[in-house]
Amino acid sequence: MLTYPITRVVLGALLLGTSLILAEERRLVCYFTNWSPDRAGEYSYQISDIPVELCTHVTYAFVAVDENSFQIKSANPKFDILQDGFKKFSELKASIPDLRLSVAVGGWGHGGDAFHKMVSSLDARQTFISSVIQFMRRHSFDGIEIVWLWPGSPDRGGTESDKDNFYLLVDEMKRGFENADRSNWEVAIQVPLDRWRIQQGYHQSRLCQAADFIYVAGYDLRGSWNGFTDVHSPLGNRPHDSDYLRDLTVKGGVQHWIDSGCPANKLVLGVALFGRTHTLTDSNANGLAAPSSGPGSPGPYTAEAGYRGYFEICADMKESRWNVEWDSLGMCPYAHKGDQWIGYENAYSLEDKVIFVQTLKLAGIYAFSLDLDDYRGKCGNTHPLMKALWNAYKPTRQQNADDQFSFALFRGRNS
Repeated sequence: MLTYPITRVVLGALLLGTSLILAEERRLVCYFTNWSPDRAGEYSYQISDIPVELCTHVTYAFVAVDENSFQIKSANPKFDILQDGFKKFSELKASIPDLRLSVAVGGWGHGGDAFHKMVSSLDARQTFISSVIQFMRRHSFDGIEIVWLWPGSPDRGGTESDKDNFYLLVDEMKRGFENADRSNWEVAIQVPLDRWRIQQGYHQSRLCQAADFIYVAGYDLRGSWNGFTDVHSPLGNRPHDSDYLRDLTVKGGVQHWIDSGCPANKLVLGVALFGRTHTLTDSNANGLAAPSSGPGSPGPYTAEAGYRGYFEICADMKESRWNVEWDSLGMCPYAHKGDQWIGYENAYSLEDKVIFVQTLKLAGIYAFSLDLDDYRGKCGNTHPLMKALWNAYKPTRQQNADDQFSFALFRGRNS
């Protein structure tokens, strides 16, 4: 009969337990945006405002790719460096050691030119990856999310070669982390649900093998650019959805990624803590798919036409009478007052998305972004949308893999 030292038995059992824990992970990723501290007045969002108790992971958005050196760089040096943004962010672990901190590179405002140039040669990719490793070590990040919107898109500075080169970047990034003895660092990518964008720039099954997690943006699926009103994050399709919009829903888009070879337990669904607004062509035609003449008026703090944070939406509804309705197939609320129209998320619609994530056994949910929730509690409780997500989803925190391994060894040596 074979016998094994007790150390090996205990170590194996504990490491097996670790793998089981990892398989059952339910992550809730929160986003801190480094431009939100620049807002004037009480809605200047600071790192100290982050509700770490409602997040398993927090992502710092955004940093950038230097178009000339191809190194990672600050996108907002005033806050990131001069005001110690990176340093204060790393200190979030003091209260919750198991909190995971990532940095997101790119974003809408970043554009695609720098990404396109960087991925186009092996030397440039290696320069970028080396700079990322140094950056993450310096600032104690646990992972990186690549938010390139979108590879292969001519309207965003891309070309056909981006599709192959983006995959190479992700694969080489993961290998670079392993070679730097940081295999526990995560490589995540944010991807669209739009099949046209996917076809242009994403080798779906290969990317899903190379990356640790795939963050699917389940919002901005509709907007004032369509010329008619609609909620921007519909769960399912509706009778008025036609042509490519029929499949451009959260359900349809996520299923497409799964059908294209992406494991469900690598997919993280993105939900929005903001709404998309319209100006109605005729205030009497105010339902779904009503003609709109353009974006709605900007919010007092976000100050962007066609877009409002939830904290602005709920405050406006509290102060004046809006007609609130429900899209029973898209599973989202919308509201109208005069010629203004808003499609957004509330606690009920987010709970429906949680059920969807649980049913498909996805890896988790990410919420963009913390500064757009009613975090001051002007409409009731503080952080109402994040609390709705946390309470409905019941996320799990992951113990640091190194801590688990050390614990296993410690137990083995004392058995």
